[in-house]
Amino acid sequence: MTDDELMAAIRAETDPGCVVAPAEARGRQVSSLGHQIPDAPVLRPASTEQVVTCVRLCGAAGRALIALGGGTNYAGSTAPTERGEWYLSLERMNRIESVDAENRIAVVQAGVVLQNIQEAAREHGVQFAVDLGGRGSATVGGLIATNAGGERVFRYGMMREQIIGLEAVLADGRVVDLMDRVIKNNAGYDVKQWFIGTEGTLGIVTRAVLRLRAAPNSVQTALLALPSVDDAPGLLNRIETALGGTLSAFELLWPEFYETMCGGPAPPTRAPTC
Repeated sequence: MTDDELMAAIRAETDPGCVVAPAEARGRQVSSLGHQIPDAPVLRPASTEQVVTCVRLCGAAGRALIALGGGTNYAGSTAPTERGEWYLSLERMNRIESVDAENRIAVVQAGVVLQNIQEAAREHGVQFAVDLGGRGSATVGGLIATNAGGERVFRYGMMREQIIGLEAVLADGRVVDLMDRVIKNNAGYDVKQWFIGTEGTLGIVTRAVLRLRAAPNSVQTALLALPSVDDAPGLLNRIETALGGTLSAFELLWPEFYETMCGGPAPPTRAPTC
């Protein structure tokens, strides 16, 4: 089956918007390392059923698929090779299905952007704890695939700690339904863990049940200067002990970065100057 025939077959079983032809997809960034899509189609299913169709038809035609998130990862697992892979993006599967503040869970599709789930949780008086610089483009599916950490790992853990349940499509088109909604579940193997941090190699995550947290009453930020990077571990231990485990984020800024930031555009009048 030629590429054109396969694209036509996928469109026929899904919808016209499910397939982006190579000429339209060429040059799209797929990682923070600068990798771009070569001459390859991008499949954009709008539902789990359409993901199954894409996987099934591509598998039968011998086309490998690379799953795309928001294109903000550094792993390079989305980099094109010489094997002629096609790409599959869940950007159209971007619906927040529900936010349950009382039970502190949210059910979302894998294409939901991190910032959107953060804002939705905030509207319900809770928070989704994972945060990182690419919040405006990173997707839930990509965060799961890379087991992202972000800026609040010390208090809330990696993405693995935020996943209560998930749904995934395997290479043969089977759907694995692991959409549990309770945190305490010791009934047998925790199979969902197999899909977290594995870069889509075991299956494509299509939906997830996320753990929400209580929103903090207040947030304080301190900028501290250290004589050497060797002093950072001691400072971190001291702060964590003093705050009794409530430290949310701890980051290092190199002198060059600090000087560049301070030498940039003038800050707002109400903000302290560097």
